[in-house]
Amino acid sequence: MMLPIIGITQGEEKGIGPEIIQKALSDHSLFKICRPLVIGKPTLFKFPKSCSVSIVPPLTSQTSSLGALKQAFFLWTQGKISAIATAPVDKYAISRQEKIHFLGHTGFFKKECEHYFKKSFYPIMFFVSGYYRLALATTHIPLSQVPRTITKPLLKKTILTVHKNLKTYFGINHPRLSILGLNPHAGEGGLLGMEEKNILHPIVLWAKRNHMSLEGPFPTDSYFSIYWRSVIPSFDATIALYHDQGLSAFKLKHFHHAVNVTLGLPLIRTSVDHGVGYDIANTHKANPISMIEAIKLASFLVKKRKSQ
Repeated sequence: MMLPIIGITQGEEKGIGPEIIQKALSDHSLFKICRPLVIGKPTLFKFPKSCSVSIVPPLTSQTSSLGALKQAFFLWTQGKISAIATAPVDKYAISRQEKIHFLGHTGFFKKECEHYFKKSFYPIMFFVSGYYRLALATTHIPLSQVPRTITKPLLKKTILTVHKNLKTYFGINHPRLSILGLNPHAGEGGLLGMEEKNILHPIVLWAKRNHMSLEGPFPTDSYFSIYWRSVIPSFDATIALYHDQGLSAFKLKHFHHAVNVTLGLPLIRTSVDHGVGYDIANTHKANPISMIEAIKLASFLVKKRKSQ
């Protein structure tokens, strides 16, 4: 059986992306499960002769990091790579130098897929570390926009996408999902906000009527200490309503080992669960474990898709 080709994008060239890629590909066990293809400026990498790694340069762009993403998507549309694993990029630097509104990989690949396939997609940021899985109902948006963004249609799409992917890729026949509340103490019966009463409780009932296991909404302040206390959490996936609500706890517990997976798109894309790391760039201190795990998970997901 042919090993999947995983396209690995360079990330921000002045950050730790090139370092963690180079360190990750020194783990020879990766070559037993995939064929890595680095997409980035060749001058950023110095692989030993014993490490058989091909490098494809970025497409022309104002920033090499965005050029690498464009190249990766092009290669995927041509069937040259099976999945994409991304190193971290600097959203502000890309936005400023490219003169675009760049909010991250998820939005970039959403637009590329919609343009290529001429249809709409609803991607979800999904984080994985062992048995721990976290979905975000919203992506990179200002906190002030979260309350009006949390709607019943959005939550239904989120729940259906997470439920389907847990069955398809993770072999969980009857996924157990939980959802967090928006307000302190999950609204305290409406005293601290009506979103739980008007939106979240009805969504839980909707899920159950549609034969999906969904519990909540849970107060965020106590949820993680209660339900994420053991080696295997109480639920197969947790749905957080916004970025910091879920990721503060997730990264505290799984910072180096977590992987970000984009659900809801035709392509398989994984990523490290950390930023560009300017403060430790060029110090040889960057930890490559999240990059290694991202490549491994991308390979696993490709094989699961082929087996369907």
